[in-house]
Amino acid sequence: MKLQLIVSIVVLSKFCTVYGVTVEDYKNLQRHLMTNYSNKVRPVKNQDHTVQVIASFHLADINDVEVVQQRLVTTAYLSILWFDELLVWDKQITNIHRLYFKQKDIWTPDIVLKNGVKKLEELGGEFYYLEVSPEGIVHWLPYQVFESKCDIDITYFPFDTQVCDITFISWSFTKLEVNMTLPESGPSVDFYDFNENSVWGIESTGGRRSQSDNADSTVTFTLRLRRKPLYYVMNLILPVVLLGVISLLVFVIPADAGEKMSFAVTVFLSFAVFLSIISMQLPVNSEKTSLLGVYLVFQMSIAVAIIIISAFQLRLHHRCEERKVGTFYRGIVRIERCLRCVKSFLRSDDSFLKKKYDWGNDSCEPKVDYDDVSWKDVSSAIDFVCFWTMLFFGIIATTV
Repeated sequence: MKLQLIVSIVVLSKFCTVYGVTVEDYKNLQRHLMTNYSNKVRPVKNQDHTVQVIASFHLADINDVEVVQQRLVTTAYLSILWFDELLVWDKQITNIHRLYFKQKDIWTPDIVLKNGVKKLEELGGEFYYLEVSPEGIVHWLPYQVFESKCDIDITYFPFDTQVCDITFISWSFTKLEVNMTLPESGPSVDFYDFNENSVWGIESTGGRRSQSDNADSTVTFTLRLRRKPLYYVMNLILPVVLLGVISLLVFVIPADAGEKMSFAVTVFLSFAVFLSIISMQLPVNSEKTSLLGVYLVFQMSIAVAIIIISAFQLRLHHRCEERKVGTFYRGIVRIERCLRCVKSFLRSDDSFLKKKYDWGNDSCEPKVDYDDVSWKDVSSAIDFVCFWTMLFFGIIATTV
């Protein structure tokens, strides 16, 4: 059985053998094309002509958007095409439909990342092979990690959208010698085995090239990125808002409890900690300021005001009762009773008679007996008025 199977395979191999191009044919063609070829000269027979280089960007991953250093790190490859007049052959005669050359063996445009954050480095490497068609079309696919500059606008952090450019330039040649362009059909930015970033999402992409003949020969690929804010909302914004609510509880704690000042200082230090956390995640920039940072500074200002008010309030609360209450403090009590819409009492013959409102003057404001205001009433009125005042400003700042 095994012998019959072996015989069948041998017979089939004899009849099914395909006689194609041999290794010697490839070697002879490469040797012929490389005769008098120089990788230091532009591949055009008339050196007054321009080499047209078509480039497109294929994004594989957004590794990081470093906000502090204002840097975009991407993994991608460029698809680069150009016409090499010196690498043309007749495929009908040779029956060879493509050849592969090492990058160092043939001419390649000196394309570098213009807005990179490191030193200029050539694309690709010695191990890259370039595909060449019989018509002389060279296809180069350099794949690497690109670190480019990106101006970060932190105004609406963490609900921000960033527009980052990745610019490539033909460094040594002028635009009349090497003209970099974009594909006429198809997108200039495409995706290759793309992995979604956990922090940044891509809204749109685009590309443009230099228009003027006197300008550098460049192509620019644009990525419009939107930050995913869920992490910052849960770990930064929500705790800050809750701290702002907790800070108002200072005016709810009784002055005799003895914890008013310590509670106010603790809340202030908490805001300072969150402000330092945000500062570490934002770039040093005097032209643009994060609204979240402004909000934190506002909350810290509120916390400082609460500490100052609480200090004076405690002093007033423990002031001697024999000391007369001034007109200013009586006005605070008057505002507090008006807001509460509470009827005042008038002392008469050691008894308290409920006093009616003067509906003609103000339907809510009672006529206060200034002789019936104590320092503890002033302290309580300060708590009430400041609580609602700070709550109003806090709501305005949070919603705006």
